[in-house]
Amino acid sequence: MTPEPRDRAEGALEGLRVLMGAIWVANLLFIVIPAAGYWSTFASVAASYGPSSLGGAGFAEFVSTHPLVFAWIIALVTAYLAVAFLFGFTTRLACIIGFGFSLAFLLTQWGQTVNTPGGTDVGAHPLYMLVYAVLFAGGAGSSWSVDARLAGRTGLARILRWIGSPGPRPPQT
Repeated sequence: MTPEPRDRAEGALEGLRVLMGAIWVANLLFIVIPAAGYWSTFASVAASYGPSSLGGAGFAEFVSTHPLVFAWIIALVTAYLAVAFLFGFTTRLACIIGFGFSLAFLLTQWGQTVNTPGGTDVGAHPLYMLVYAVLFAGGAGSSWSVDARLAGRTGLARILRWIGSPGPRPPQT
């Protein structure tokens, strides 16, 4: 049985993890629903970030010339993050991947989020990166999760310490 949270802070942390999973499920819907045009417009959208990418247009142009590969990579990472955060499976690894994913998007979309004349919005990615850091440092996945259920199994405990949650917290006195 999955351990229940021991206090409000742990419950809030687990709630934040589940909400991040729900956000990634919503992102996944924009990929799989044909009307959203993800697959058909991927190359042109990727190319449009060229002038605004922090490191120049090279990476955006490379992605736009290989749209199927990068569209699938983004789709698969999105699906993984949705499952990982929603169910608390490999939570620590998901925090690292999510942080890197958001950092890549932030750098690619830099000029369209930060330097828009009159704009005051840096986009969602810095906030996502903060949430991933909080989830990682706070030990998200130690309750209400697949990680917590698997942590008690002898063969998996060592692996999960690195890629899953740090395990159930000891009772507070």
